Amino acid sequence: MSHRDTVIIGGGVAGCSLAYLLEQRGMNVTLLEKGEIGGLLREIEFDSGYYCDSAPHLLFFDEETEPEVGELFSQLTDLTHHDFYAATYPEGRLDDPHHYPVTEENIDRWADAEEIREEVASTPGHSDADNFEEYVLDQVGPTLYERYYRSYTEKHWGIQPEHIVGDWFDFKINFPESERDFFGDGAYYPEATYADVLSEMITDCKVVFEGATGLITDGDQVEGVRTESGDVVTGDTYVSTIDPSLLVGEGDQLRYRSMVILGVHVVADERPFPSHVDWGYFPNDYAFTRLTDYGFTPQSLPDNEYILTAEFPCFTGDDRWTHPDEWFEHYLEEFLEAQGIDIEVIAAEVRRAPRAYPLPRAEDLETFERLQSQLSSYENLFTLGRNSTYEYIWIKDIVKRAYEIADELSLDS
Repeated sequence: MSHRDTVIIGGGVAGCSLAYLLEQRGMNVTLLEKGEIGGLLREIEFDSGYYCDSAPHLLFFDEETEPEVGELFSQLTDLTHHDFYAATYPEGRLDDPHHYPVTEENIDRWADAEEIREEVASTPGHSDADNFEEYVLDQVGPTLYERYYRSYTEKHWGIQPEHIVGDWFDFKINFPESERDFFGDGAYYPEATYADVLSEMITDCKVVFEGATGLITDGDQVEGVRTESGDVVTGDTYVSTIDPSLLVGEGDQLRYRSMVILGVHVVADERPFPSHVDWGYFPNDYAFTRLTDYGFTPQSLPDNEYILTAEFPCFTGDDRWTHPDEWFEHYLEEFLEAQGIDIEVIAAEVRRAPRAYPLPRAEDLETFERLQSQLSSYENLFTLGRNSTYEYIWIKDIVKRAYEIADELSLDS
């Protein structure tokens, strides 16, 4: 089968990475993108001239077993290694940071430490639990679960922890003895912006700025992609990086956890976090889940100026999704002022991500399987990326799969 002409649906990190790899192999690529190139990796840009991610987008990978991840981005930008640290604030006070990932040392922060240690000692540890709640309880016991995990999980996902399923618990949740770098061996951050890197990836591609509304098929072959304008884009091979319910499945809709991200450039009389901490989690008390300081980006800020983001999870049908931008700015200002930090907002921007996270719930995964069974019946169609595969995966996983698809198509050609 010829794969010389490939149509890629979606211009985020998945679509752009694959487009770049295919062009390097001498193939012709047409990229369809409904909005702006970059997807969730596209930076928030301020009128003050600075920028930040919509969430900390870091490149972490095993340099021995996953070198292709660094190799891809290194072709387009320099990468700087950092040791990233996080904290969690179970009682909501910035003057009381606890280790994150949650550690055994955190136990000593509590008055009932002796009882907590007895609980932890009686747990089975890592297990093959069927749901998130059981998995975490098996490691940390009920008290730490209540203080660090349960409320945060409900807030982040919008569903009860006992209804969360999946195969990602083991590499997302751990319980080390003491504080450590968030990724174990550090991670990398690009010198160029992600928007610039991804735009350079598709320099030699034909880019069509339209959304895809469906597939034209014949038997086990896709023959074209229908766009919002009614045009049809054709090729030999097709790769979708978007929500499969946008292409197939009459009546089947996938649900996602949405996110409203507030980015601010502020003057403040002190930094919110300890000097070595890059972001903090807030499991209780507040509408946001994470606050990030972008001091790790290659930008030089004047003294006492900071770039921050606050992430507000919701569903698109919630009131929070439709709050005016000023609501989020005022919320963060009030939070910081209540913590004793005097701030002045220089610039603020709000980004809304309707499909930030696929929902790890059994009924939603069943819907995805129905949709995926339709897509997988087409021999010249591939899927790639978080939305298209409905998986909670990282940049490195997407890049590795992009290499696999590129290698497969180039071999077949």
